[in-house]
Amino acid sequence: MFTRHPVAQICHSRRAQILLPAVMLAPIFILVIYLLFETAKVSMTKVRQQFALDNGAYSQMSTTSGYLNALAMVNGNLPYRVMKTMTGDLKAKRNATRNDPVTIFDVFYEAGAFPAGGPNHSSGKDGAVKNKTPAPESNNWDFQYFNGKRKNWMKEDPSEAKEDEEDGYLVMTSKEIADNYFFGSSGVALTYIKEYATIFIRTGSIYASQTYVYEDTIKKSRMFRESYFLNTGDCTRRKCGQQAADILDRYELESKPWEINKTGFYVTADYAGSTMHSGAYMIHLNMEDTIQSKLFQFAYLTPSSRSRLKQLGNGIVLKQKYTLPANRFNINLAQRYQPYVRNTVSVSCPRAGNNCVWPNPLPKYSVKVGP
Repeated sequence: MFTRHPVAQICHSRRAQILLPAVMLAPIFILVIYLLFETAKVSMTKVRQQFALDNGAYSQMSTTSGYLNALAMVNGNLPYRVMKTMTGDLKAKRNATRNDPVTIFDVFYEAGAFPAGGPNHSSGKDGAVKNKTPAPESNNWDFQYFNGKRKNWMKEDPSEAKEDEEDGYLVMTSKEIADNYFFGSSGVALTYIKEYATIFIRTGSIYASQTYVYEDTIKKSRMFRESYFLNTGDCTRRKCGQQAADILDRYELESKPWEINKTGFYVTADYAGSTMHSGAYMIHLNMEDTIQSKLFQFAYLTPSSRSRLKQLGNGIVLKQKYTLPANRFNINLAQRYQPYVRNTVSVSCPRAGNNCVWPNPLPKYSVKVGP
């Protein structure tokens, strides 16, 4: 009787019908596992690089939007709010040609010493002070000088306001009010002139500090590179995101302060405790001699910066190549496919031309990052 070899018997058994294909398919299963693992590595690398690009771009542009909003604040809302606290009424002189209620606020505002929120710019205490706070959704806070004053200043490229000067000195307090009310040189006038100067000295200091921080942070896309490095860790701080950083470097913004030197303040020629009013006269102050610097008024963007800001409003595209990790198949995917990540980042405010810094400042810049 013919007897099968033991191996042959095993091969013809039912178990062998399952075991043999399994043994043959095992290498394929291993290759599939390796393939899934390597594919996951590629996907994780791309996700990490995309996140680094998005996070870095947002961090960098948040610095820009924060700076622009700070400029808008020091240009309007900040000094205006402080000046609104100067509401002490002035006493009218006997036989005054004007006898409506007048405050310290009016003395400076009606001379064009600072811009105020709208819509009423033709009266002081009953206008600019009582104007309602703009609604949160409002895109026009309407900061203007009193009754059309400082027209040459209310431009993207401001120029000297010669029509508001007398004998070369820029008038900072109302001659009409000093003629009709007691704004005495012996006390109240000097106190508030000093306070006015202090307000704008501090405002100028805030502007200088914000500018220093912005320029130091934005230089060579420092914020972007640092963020990119922390989120990837596969590059040096100086070279992280080089390709995208080169694009961001083109969009550094520059502002300039508008400062004044020769100023004139109308006051009342009276004496302490006296009820006599001898008319108004001007005190001349050279700010460079008095405070050792010119007096800050507002800041504006240079023409080239406004051009770059328009582009930022429309959005700029960032691209960044990256290196894929080595794989078990020894295939150079980076050379074959040249992988990169990209996004579009914008800094914008709700105004045509994307200039909400000056004139009519509006601190509503925001950052958007998209595909």
